[in-house]
Amino acid sequence: MSYALITGGSSGIGLAYAEEMAARQYNILIVSNREDLNETASQQIRSRYPSLEVKTLMMDLAVPEAAQQLFDYCKEQQLDIEVVINNAGMFYFGAAVEKPTKLSEKMLTLHVHTPVMLSLLFGKAMKDRGHGYILNASSITAFMKFPTIAVYESTKTALMSFSYALSSELKHHGVKVCCVCPGAVDTDLYNLPVNMRRWLCRLGFMLKPHQVAKKGVRALFRGWKRRIPGVWSRIFVALSIIAPDWIVDIIKKKFV
Repeated sequence: MSYALITGGSSGIGLAYAEEMAARQYNILIVSNREDLNETASQQIRSRYPSLEVKTLMMDLAVPEAAQQLFDYCKEQQLDIEVVINNAGMFYFGAAVEKPTKLSEKMLTLHVHTPVMLSLLFGKAMKDRGHGYILNASSITAFMKFPTIAVYESTKTALMSFSYALSSELKHHGVKVCCVCPGAVDTDLYNLPVNMRRWLCRLGFMLKPHQVAKKGVRALFRGWKRRIPGVWSRIFVALSIIAPDWIVDIIKKKFV
């Protein structure tokens, strides 16, 4: 039975992706830098799908050599990776030049270098066998050029652009590549109070992780190049594209 590899798959949207792929009867390989969460996630999936293999690998994906090491690990373990979901990520608000450069370097590696290299390494193997799926997790911020998220949104823009082009290159070789660009999701990523997250979910401004995962995986298997889950997210994208510079300046003065 084939495996679905999910980076950052031990919590949040990543865990939802792992559960969604398990529901589709894929064996699971979860890769993240939290061994405790890896174990908890694997136990959770095994309890629901006892017939599946659920493997975990603790690895720091924010270092340049991570992608090659992960690809080599899968080859050594003879894992048939049919689906790669590049979900691992990090987030922070604030003026980019005021943050430690090491933090921005880590984000660039985690959001661009590692998922791009994993897409290339596994994409070549998928192309050679004529079948496979790659899902790259971007964000609606890829369409927004607003202050406080300069490095974050630029990495997500780069990943979205790469994914779109790679999809065109591989679609005639049996490999489907999809970039999923969610808006706000009910996870700990933004450090919002639980009550606020619950309120935003009720209004539809924020989606649950399983909603994003279900819509993302469905788009991947249907062969879509890009998916923006949620009506409000698509509205926000449209508004951000036409937003005049003076709105951006107001945001800058308030938060930067």
